[in-house]
Amino acid sequence: MFTVKQQLISEIENTNNITVLVKLFEILQLMKQPPQQHPLLNLVGCIDDVEAKTMKNIISQEFSKIEGEW
Repeated sequence: MFTVKQQLISEIENTNNITVLVKLFEILQLMKQPPQQHPLLNLVGCIDDVEAKTMKNIISQEFSKIEGEW
């Protein structure tokens, strides 16, 4: 049974495609950085449950029907 690390090393050692190796290296470098917070997370909690329900109902009413001929 191979560990994930051993499997990765084996895959890398058996890869001759420089593009794949460069991409793997770039991904590894990104993964080592601290996670970036998604900008939308700044909006979490900015409206309460009542406002959210009202907004959901308005969106449902306005966008749940098709107008005109299709």
